[in-house]
Amino acid sequence: MPQRSAFGVYAALTGQIASLAALVAFEELRGRDLALQIAAFGGDPKAPGAEAVIGDVTVFAVLVMAVVVTTAAAAAAYLNWLASAARVRKLTATAAWLVPLVNLVAPVLLADQAWRERAKDSRLRWLVLVSAWWVTGLTTISLIVDSHASHTNLTGLGVRELTAAAVTALLCAATVWEVSSPRTVRLPRQAISAIR
Repeated sequence: MPQRSAFGVYAALTGQIASLAALVAFEELRGRDLALQIAAFGGDPKAPGAEAVIGDVTVFAVLVMAVVVTTAAAAAAYLNWLASAARVRKLTATAAWLVPLVNLVAPVLLADQAWRERAKDSRLRWLVLVSAWWVTGLTTISLIVDSHASHTNLTGLGVRELTAAAVTALLCAATVWEVSSPRTVRLPRQAISAIR
């Protein structure tokens, strides 16, 4: 299994969380006030006072684009790794994530298939890890949808959503590591005694 694709996942996840952290920091420092200022002039860029927020709106737009781009990069890197690790076509791995309802279980099943492709020590440890990753991922999505519906700043993203996303990314990276990391070969005791 190519280690390079696993490192690509780690790098992409790191970029995604870094860009999300920058957006959340902006939201915490400026989001609510900027949302109120934009609402005050009705979103019209020619309204009086609109020029005062152009810089902040530009920073916000760049941060949002960075989150979108890094999230797409993380998804592409993970799908590339998953297709390789589970020995399926990229289209199959992509469909597992994009087909509604199927995407509630198929990605976990493909990750488990990738894990089974290699000799591993503890199946229970793997099942706990992959389950924790999947539950935190679903929780993160739920938090983001909930915060977006009830936000008072620009996106609704805050420290809670960032923390959930960071834990999800960390657990995702741990599942990739568990499947991809080189393992030392453990010889049975009989083989070791025969060598002596």
